[in-house]
Order: sequence, then structure tokens, then C-alpha cells
Amino acid sequence: MDAEPHAQDESVEEQSSTEAAPDDATSSKGGSNLQFLASLLFLAIIVVVVVLWVMTMMRPAWYAPPAESDSVAAETAQQAEFGLVENMQKIREPGSTWKLRISDEAVNAWLAIRMVKWLAHEGHPPWPDYLGLPQIHTTPSGMIVAIELVPENGASRVLGLQVAPEIEGETMHLSIVGGLIGRLPVPSPPASLLELVREEATGGDEASSLAVEYLIDGATFPSVTELVDGRLVQFDGVELEQGAFVLEARTLL
Repeated sequence: MDAEPHAQDESVEEQSSTEAAPDDATSSKGGSNLQFLASLLFLAIIVVVVVLWVMTMMRPAWYAPPAESDSVAAETAQQAEFGLVENMQKIREPGSTWKLRISDEAVNAWLAIRMVKWLAHEGHPPWPDYLGLPQIHTTPSGMIVAIELVPENGASRVLGLQVAPEIEGETMHLSIVGGLIGRLPVPSPPASLLELVREEATGGDEASSLAVEYLIDGATFPSVTELVDGRLVQFDGVELEQGAFVLEARTLL
């Protein structure tokens, strides 16, 4: 009589241990899945960091200053300069509004081929070797002004500021609305990036310090210019397009 309950207890214990085995297997499988997902997440983070780092070392596709020996670019730069002077000096009805569209191609050709000569003609020091030639890329949301830093030791890198020109009364200034490092856009340039540009551009060179003065320090410049015959040209607005910008102006007596 006593053996019967004892046998029954052994049967219950055996059944319980059998039921616990699947639970342990499920728990082990769940832990393995979590470890696998964590490994994938860590690997993805590493890949993203590497890709972003590589992007900072790459030149933007549009940053390609033409060589001084490029005859087509030289002709474009010269025509852009002469065309601007011709439109500014043109006789118009006083006070009537006129517009002038300027393409990025024309501006970049002038910056790469004629800017250095213009600085020398104006009595500025030579353009520093550690700064590449500036280039622009205009979009409806802002104009990117980029320059290549060429340090003595280390890889060169293109830094850019996205600015929006604003005209208020008789002054114009450039508001920073973004930036880029290589091909990596940044919504708001970090202070470290701006200080890096300031450090590289203010080594006693008057020419390179102009970028700091107008792009970083927010210096304003007049939106009214006087022509050789005494007339005035008042710039009233700047409209940004893809690959070009349009100046709206009036010629005044």
C-alpha cells in the first residue's frame, strides 16, 4: 500500500523535468537571437561611421576648379567678367528694374582663372598655398561656397559653408544655413569646423581672411555701387536657382 504513492510521486517528478527542457531551449534560443541582433547593430554602426568618414575625405562632384591652361574655361571667365561690366554700365531708364542671371560655371571659371590675377592687381598678397581655389554650387535653398584645405602634413579636405544672401536696405550679408565636409552635408556647421576654417584662413594673408570676414564673421557689404559716370546701381534682391543665381537691380541717377 505504501509503495503505490511513492511510485506516483516519481512519475510526477519525471514529468516536470521533461516539461522544463523545452523552456530552457526556448530561453537559450532567445538569448542567441538577441546576441545576433546586437552583433548586427554593432556592425551596422561601424559601417555607417566608416562610410561617413570616407565621405568627409571625398571632393564634392561639382568642386573641380578648371586649370589656368583650360582655354574654354578662360574664355568663359573673361566673358563673365566683361558681361557683368557691360550690364552694369548699360544705359537704362532711371529707376527701372532689371535682372542679371549668372551661372555657377561662369563664377567658378572666374574664381579659378582670374581671381588670383585680380587680387594681385588690387594690391592683395598672393593666394596662400595651403588654400585651394574657392568654388560655388547654387541651389534654391542656399549657395555653397567651398574651399580645399591643403595642409603640409595630412590629407587635403574640402570644407564648405552654405549661405543665403540677404539684402536689407543698402547692405547685403550672408547668413550661414548649413555646411559640408567633403561630400558629407551638415545641417549646421559645428563650431570646430568654423574655427578650423578661421585658423587656416587667418594666417596673416589678407586675401584668405576675406572669406572669414564675410562668411564667418558676418560682415556686411554695400548693395549699392557707383559707376564711373556717377550713376548708382542698387541691388534689391538675389534669387537662387539650381546652378545659377539672379540679381535684381535698379540703375539710379
